Amino acid sequence: MPDGIPPYVLVARIGSILGMSFALAIGLLMLIGGWFAWSLVAFAAFIPAFGLMAYVERKASAAARQRTSR
Repeated sequence: MPDGIPPYVLVARIGSILGMSFALAIGLLMLIGGWFAWSLVAFAAFIPAFGLMAYVERKASAAARQRTSR
């Protein structure tokens, strides 16, 4: 683990990437299967996973800035 990156950031990255890939895969399968409305729901599930990753990265970045300003 690189220095300065808290473990929760790495866990959030892994979870978010798994969530995003699962949402896209299910959405594509449903789109191919002809379930258009459900595929949009699956594609929309991508957004919270990406938002979680962005939030955790910003929080860790802000915490790192506070540590270096002291």
